[in-house]
Order: sequence, then structure tokens, then C-alpha cells
Amino acid sequence: MSSMSGWRRSRWIMWIVVPLIVLAGLGYGAFQLTMLHFYPDPPEAHYPPPANALEAQRQDLDYFVKLQELDRSYSPAARAQANRVIAIMKAANKALPPQALLVRLMQITALADNGHTHMRLLGPGRFPNLVPVRVTRFGSDFYVMRAKPLYKDLLGGRLISIDGMPFTEIAKRLDGLRGGLPGFRRQNGTLYVSVQDILFGAGIAKAPMRSTWTVQLPSGALATRTLAAYRMPKSGDEPDTGYRWSSLAPLAKGWVGYAPAAGTLPISRQNLDRVFENLAIAGSCARYVRLQDIIDTDGQRIAPFLQKTEAEIAAHPPCAVILDLRGNGGGNYTNAWHFAHTLPKLTKHTYILTDPDTFSAAITTTAFFKETGGRNVTILGEPIGDRLAFFAEGSGACLPNSKLCDTYATGKHVYNGPCTDWHICYWVNWFYPVRVKSLAPDELIVERFADWDAGHDTPYERALALANARNR
Repeated sequence: MSSMSGWRRSRWIMWIVVPLIVLAGLGYGAFQLTMLHFYPDPPEAHYPPPANALEAQRQDLDYFVKLQELDRSYSPAARAQANRVIAIMKAANKALPPQALLVRLMQITALADNGHTHMRLLGPGRFPNLVPVRVTRFGSDFYVMRAKPLYKDLLGGRLISIDGMPFTEIAKRLDGLRGGLPGFRRQNGTLYVSVQDILFGAGIAKAPMRSTWTVQLPSGALATRTLAAYRMPKSGDEPDTGYRWSSLAPLAKGWVGYAPAAGTLPISRQNLDRVFENLAIAGSCARYVRLQDIIDTDGQRIAPFLQKTEAEIAAHPPCAVILDLRGNGGGNYTNAWHFAHTLPKLTKHTYILTDPDTFSAAITTTAFFKETGGRNVTILGEPIGDRLAFFAEGSGACLPNSKLCDTYATGKHVYNGPCTDWHICYWVNWFYPVRVKSLAPDELIVERFADWDAGHDTPYERALALANARNR
């Protein structure tokens, strides 16, 4: 009797364990297949030592073509145009200066008109030459917000020209170095304008290691300085796209910053070293929540933060939440799925602040909120950094000789309609579906330097005003 009972027990265990093992195997297999399909390794770069600079460039171009063939974001017309440009470069009888090669490859990847397809400025052992200032975009203009002490007299200045070239032409050339929406292209220009290699390679600067900047100071006076470029140290000092410079965040050693004339800024512009923030707003029933990434960053973990924030809001529901996704370059949108599908149900209204740096997984997160909250979600600020159909995922590699690094995109995301081509549609989205008609701001609010200098954060203050008015 007992052996029969043991046999039955063993059979029941087998009925439970075997399906679990099979499911685990299928899950692991699906994961590996997804990784192989959407994150393909780059091809090996097997080339003999080049005999001269021209041969080295031709090898790099040959490998660049192989990497670009992995990118699925190019339209047939854009790919044909890219191939024509590369063919002309290969046929040249003289190698380009390294700075010009960088710019030319950036222009080619920009033909894909896809924000994730681009050339990276950094690579193993490669350190670009930088100018000793950092800028922030207000509207369409660039303002000097950080500088090495020797050039602090330029702080607060709006860029007028570089080596005599007017800003309108500078911006046009920088806009052509990365694909995507106009605002995203212009935002990336704040990064590129700090790289002397790009300035020289794009024909903006006349010399490889210096450029003369003219800016208009807040007083209205013009200031002109010749900036001596320096090689980025191994310790970092990487150029930043500028969102952080619009705060009173602590300065890196060896830098000085421009402080607003008002002497202070709202909580939305404070403590930007805190990637994740959840704050009560004095004098209001609303709360302020900031996400600058959708992934763990600088030792700050997103999952515990979102869980704690969700629990606090559930226990003490505010009348509204102001969710700040400006400057959020993305990460892993699965981290935010639960939070985005829960928070709109815990509060009367959610105000989402966006700008062109709201990109990649931050766009997906915005879409999650908009789909879940519907009319109870209001988007304020500037348009997000990409369209509702874009390519992401993928990988990248560096060219064998110049060490310039290319990034290719392989998985299509579509948030405003179905995506049915299994070959290009990112499979994970089938488990995290989202459909929205638009993520355009309900109110377009472009930040102006004069407002910031007076101590304002206009999109945040508009959200706060709307939240308080709704609760009266």
C-alpha cells in the first residue's frame, strides 16, 4: 500500500516538475533567440595592417558598411544614398583628416533618420578633443552654462558665432549629424558643439585645436574668446547634453557654473544628482516625482524607488502627481511598466513633463502612462525625442583603425498602431503592448533662458498651477 502511495506521489511530482522544466527551457530558448535576433554581435574585423592612411580609411569604410548592414532602420532610399556616399569615399585617392571622417560617418548614420542609429564619440582608448565650455539649449539657442575658470567670463552667454560662422549655420551643420526629430537633433547639438573634433571636421572651426567663440552676455554685451581645446582625460569629463547644467547641481572639480540671477530654482531643478526623486510640494496637495533614467544609475536603484513611491502614494494619495521625465534618456521600460499602470489609478491627475531628451524607454514609459490614465494624464513641455515608431535595440562596434564607434538599431517599436512584421518588430513589446494616438504635449511650453534666469521652471510651474486649480 505504501509503495503504491509513493508511486502515485512520484507520478504527481513528475506531472508538476517536468512541465516546469519544459517551460523553463522554452523560456531560456526564447530569451536566447531574442538576443541573437535583436542584439547580433558585430562581424569580426579581420584586416591586414594598413600600408598607409588611405588603406586604413578604406578598411574602416569596408567594416562600417558591414555594421550598417545590420541596422534595420534605413529606408531603401536612405540606404542607397548612404551607399553612394560611401562608394565616393572609398574611391577617393586621399584619406580624410580624422575629424572630417568622424563627421562624414555621422552624416551617413543620420540618413537613417532614426535617433538610436548614430556614431558614438567615445571608444576603447579613444578620447576626443573638447572645448573648455558646456552649453544648454533654451528654445533653439545655446547658452554657456559651465566653463573652465579661464573662460568664466563667457558664462550665461548665448552663442552668436564660432570662428565667424553665425549660429544659424552652426546649428544647421550640427543638426545634420544625428537622425530623429528636429528637437532631438538640436538637443544633440549641445553635445557636439563641445567637441572640437566635430567643430573642425564640420568646417565650423578653422583650426583643429582652437576655436573663437562670440557670445552675447545677459547684460547684452558681446564677449569673444579663443578657446584652447584639450584632450579628454581618461578619468572622464565627458561632454553632457546640457539638461543637468540647467540646475544648481554640484560642479565637477575644475569647473565653474552660471547661477541664475534669482539665486534659486524650484525643486524640479534641484539635486539633479539624485536620479530618482519623490517630494512633497510645499503649499500644494500635489507631489513631484522625477525619473532621469529607467534603469539603475550611479548606484541608485529604480525598482526599490518605484515600489516605495507607489506605496507612499497609495497610503497618502495626492491630488496630483507631477512626473518629470525631462532629460530621461531611457533604459529598460519593463522596470516602469507596473508603476505606470498603477500610479494613474492612485491620484486624480498626472502631469508629465517632457522634452527632446525624453527618449527611448522614457518614451515607452510616457506611452504607458498616457494609455492607462487617458484624459487624466496631461503632457506639458516640449515634444519627446522620437516618433511613435522607431528602431532601437541592436549593438555596435568600433572601426579597426580610426577606433570610431558605430551603433546599429535592429528592433522596431510602434506605439501608435500594430507592428506585425515578426522579423523587425521587437518581440518583447508583444508582452508589454501599448497603443496611443499621440504623445504631443497638451500644452507646448518652450523654456526660455530669461525665465530660467529669473528663477522659474515654466513647465513645472504650469503643472503645479493646473494641479492647484483642479483642487480648489
